[in-house]
Amino acid sequence: MSRDRLSQIEKNLGRLRRQLANKEDTLVTIESAEKERIRQQIEDLKSEIKNFEEEYWLTLRDVAVDVAISDDEAEPIVAEIIEVTPTLQISEEVSAEMLALLQNIYDHVSQPEATAAVKLKGVISSFPPFVGVAYEGEIDTEKFLQKYFPTFRRWTKALVKK
Repeated sequence: MSRDRLSQIEKNLGRLRRQLANKEDTLVTIESAEKERIRQQIEDLKSEIKNFEEEYWLTLRDVAVDVAISDDEAEPIVAEIIEVTPTLQISEEVSAEMLALLQNIYDHVSQPEATAAVKLKGVISSFPPFVGVAYEGEIDTEKFLQKYFPTFRRWTKALVKK
């Protein structure tokens, strides 16, 4: 059931993101009298996307609890997080709130005694608040994860398809 819901949420997010892109394109070309209406529609779409993304990460967290993650699958994802997080700390693209959350995730995955699979499940449980903060800072979570954590993003997409 949860995996089916993840798949449905992904489809809905794809549709909403395409609608958002179209509205943003329209905003550039439309006459000024109509711009405020389009801006309001963009705000509404961003709010809808945020709600679906929060549901996505909460559902993913629930699914991940029941999924057996091998260390071979988890190690490259954990390594990516360890490698990328310090470079994001000097980036102006990331807000202080996001940096604090990323630092928390980094601290979790840097623990030497836990296996990579346990660390990855900890990361998944840490992401939902991250998503909310990301949208408040006007960062597209999908693009952010694809740019900085592509291995993790590919793994989550594969998990949905299983």
